[in-house]
Amino acid sequence: MYWLRFFFLGLLLENAQSYILPDTVVPSKYVVDIFVPQGVFTGQNDTFEGEVTMTFTVTESTNEINLHHRSTIKTVTVSNEDGDANTVTNTSYNSTTEIFTITVQNALTTNTLYSLNIEYYATLEQDNMRGLYISTYIDESNQTSYLVLTKFEPVHSRHAFPCLDQPKFKATFVLSLTYPLGLNALANTNVSSNLTVDGTYLKTTYQETTIMSTYLVAFAISEFTCTEGYSIESGVPHSVCSRPEEEPYRAWAVEIGTTLLRSLESMFGNRYGVSMPKMDQIAIPDFTSGAMENWGLVSYREAYLLWSESESSNNYKKTIALVIAHEFAHMWFGNLVTCQWWDYIFLNEGFARYYQYLAGPATKTLSDWELEKHFNVEVVQVALLADSTDSAWALTAESYSASQISSKFSTISYSKGAAILRMIEKNIMGADNFIYGLRQYLTDYAYQATIPANLWSSLADHVPSNVLPSDVSLEDALYNWVEENGHPAVLVTKSGNDVILSQERFLLSTADNATREYYVPITYTSSNDTTTFKNTTAKTWLIPDQSLTLRDVLNGSDWIILNNRQSGFYRVDYDSTLWEAIKTQLHENHLVIDVLNRAQLVSDAYNFARSGANTNYRNWTYAEALDVISYLQYEDNYFPWYAAIVGNNHLLQRIGYESTVGQQFISWMLTLMQKVYSTVPFETIDNSDQVYSMKQALILSRVCKYGEETCVSKAKELFAQWRDEGVAVPKNLRVTVYCNALRYSDNATTDFNFLWQKYTETNLMTEVITMYAGLGCSQDAESLKWFLGQSINSTSGIRLQDFTTVWSYVYSSSATGTIAALEYIAENYATLSAAYSGVSNLISGAANYIYDEDQLEKLQAISNTTGLSASHLTAVQAAVTTAQTNIQWAETVREVVKAQIEVQSAATMSTCSLALAIGVCLLSKVLF
Repeated sequence: MYWLRFFFLGLLLENAQSYILPDTVVPSKYVVDIFVPQGVFTGQNDTFEGEVTMTFTVTESTNEINLHHRSTIKTVTVSNEDGDANTVTNTSYNSTTEIFTITVQNALTTNTLYSLNIEYYATLEQDNMRGLYISTYIDESNQTSYLVLTKFEPVHSRHAFPCLDQPKFKATFVLSLTYPLGLNALANTNVSSNLTVDGTYLKTTYQETTIMSTYLVAFAISEFTCTEGYSIESGVPHSVCSRPEEEPYRAWAVEIGTTLLRSLESMFGNRYGVSMPKMDQIAIPDFTSGAMENWGLVSYREAYLLWSESESSNNYKKTIALVIAHEFAHMWFGNLVTCQWWDYIFLNEGFARYYQYLAGPATKTLSDWELEKHFNVEVVQVALLADSTDSAWALTAESYSASQISSKFSTISYSKGAAILRMIEKNIMGADNFIYGLRQYLTDYAYQATIPANLWSSLADHVPSNVLPSDVSLEDALYNWVEENGHPAVLVTKSGNDVILSQERFLLSTADNATREYYVPITYTSSNDTTTFKNTTAKTWLIPDQSLTLRDVLNGSDWIILNNRQSGFYRVDYDSTLWEAIKTQLHENHLVIDVLNRAQLVSDAYNFARSGANTNYRNWTYAEALDVISYLQYEDNYFPWYAAIVGNNHLLQRIGYESTVGQQFISWMLTLMQKVYSTVPFETIDNSDQVYSMKQALILSRVCKYGEETCVSKAKELFAQWRDEGVAVPKNLRVTVYCNALRYSDNATTDFNFLWQKYTETNLMTEVITMYAGLGCSQDAESLKWFLGQSINSTSGIRLQDFTTVWSYVYSSSATGTIAALEYIAENYATLSAAYSGVSNLISGAANYIYDEDQLEKLQAISNTTGLSASHLTAVQAAVTTAQTNIQWAETVREVVKAQIEVQSAATMSTCSLALAIGVCLLSKVLF
């Protein structure tokens, strides 16, 4: 029967391959002419017409032309460069793969230039925010304003015009748009000509683009205006565009955009203006992604581009700078050099994610923001977690269908991709050699499409000698990191003055494939020379299927810490003797250990405990993890606390914030937070200090959520001053104040209604999102259900792009919110499922916060809902299974946590009693 297995596997592969176009047709130029009628901009029409002429050659003799479309074809004409027509004998269309096959009478031959002309029409998308679609907003005159815009990545260019819609089929594009007079139209390049048509329309033709992939074509027709800043370089302007009423909010993007693009030009040694004549950034009311790197016309959600000096927090200021840097890095990695197929999307997204954190530090404006440290806790540690399940995708996992391709745009491609690139730079090549290799890559493959081997080849030319293991190439050293999923935990064992290293794949919940091993670059610091934390070049390598002994490395040292500044993409576990020595150092003088390694120790401890609860990983339990993090009572740095709060969030999500053990854990955690809490008082506002502002927002939001009395009291006081006296809450405190004033409100309905009213009065999206978060914190179930109802009310102002954000804020904020979400689904299923297609995601999302039987019953009750579809019933059943597993896990963990909290609390109180004698220890009061 084995032949049957291979037979069916062959069929599956053949079916998957059917999504990929043959290499026979090679396009070189598209001339695209699109007409959008007046009725589209008054809500009376939703169709557009188009004509595309594609110039192409063929690589072999053929009678077929294959390309993509998602439209209604009116006419098809094929001719050679002399204008001689080739009769079209047949056309066929596969609605699954969206491949259109044209058969011609006479064979097409090599070394001949051909032209394919197609006239077509299609319906504009509205709810999906993809392809060519309509968006609306309410303008300053309270009138509905319509705009037409694009979002083509990854497979939606075919909706706007028939094309070979795959990244490797690059060409130039000449775009013409015909649209009503009085509107503005932007595209990838500058305007070449304008022509009035019938006194009603304007036909705008744009300059021919550089060679690029179809998914990078973009245009927008609207009433938007733009603010121009300093040029990128001579003759290359930079502008930020949006709704006219948002003009005051463009200044930060105008300023930092030019700065970041110049920084990246300098890094990569390649001028942006060589490829494109301008850079426009556009803020869009409805946009499915955070942003999109269309060459010359980068698109953003409003919250990721528009920032108010007086109203938007420093956190949003940082987010906007990072998102702009990410999209601008794509001008080189993704646009100039493009992944050949979506299997290799990390070649685009990994670089963009990495350099969004590196472009800023190279500038004077952002040099003191510590963005490279943020990379560790926001990217590396997030990627390690995402890569800790057996179902995680490899960086180069195969994808064929649209849904598979979309799923590749994930934490793995972005953050693991970035972390692996950082490991190559820090552990293997060094900063200078790495950038030399990247410059060679960008030069060698400019305007081409690549696979990972091309990158490794360019980098390999600049790898220093004697850095890699003997007889191992760069590509070989990276193979398992890139071609397979997962990463290792390096196990460190003391043997006299020696240290023995081994490895095993780290997994959170299963031992499948745990034997996979990696070439692991080893860096380390011992207690007798802590200056070496800054040295991230690999000192040696842990080789697959081998252990490694570091001889005499502990001579004169009490401890050793591996993975300097967490530069390698792996976790590190120590034997009990070494862990005890590290914990002793953390308690005696934690500052001796580099701050990024302190954050690593906290993150690793939490995740070893999380894994141990499922797999008996090295006998880890939460008792060991809490023992490690107990040193935080002395810690006041942002980054270890960031790692700790991430670990706390998962633990409390599982055992329950409101559970008895959850409250015991919170009480203990607040004693640990007294020092760091004292460094960020409500009264000390310093908007000019980015690092301080980020720490203040992080710590205050957590201390208040944990119910610390002075924190909650101050949050309620500031909210009351706003509500009763009109005194605005300081912008960097708003997320804390809005949320916790409602969470602990003495008049829940009144405070909720006040915040909702304020929401209806603002159009600044950074403030809108902050208010959504605050509204979701209410403990009034009826208000929360009403809020969820507004997510499908077309007059509420809640946009489709923010639908899941609103729901997440509700069901993740508290047990009250979780139950409210589950009850709303059951009580309003018909209306909800008619308005929103992703109900299954809402069910699974809310179920992930269930921690007791009462909540589980609410989930199970959905299965009895009248009219429940089969797919949603399946989603409920799967969610119930997951919730039951989580409840069982929590029951096991609670007893361990409770016992360890008693031990830790006694130790902490002993420390506090001693400190109290000199007036240092602060005793917290918790609101239960």
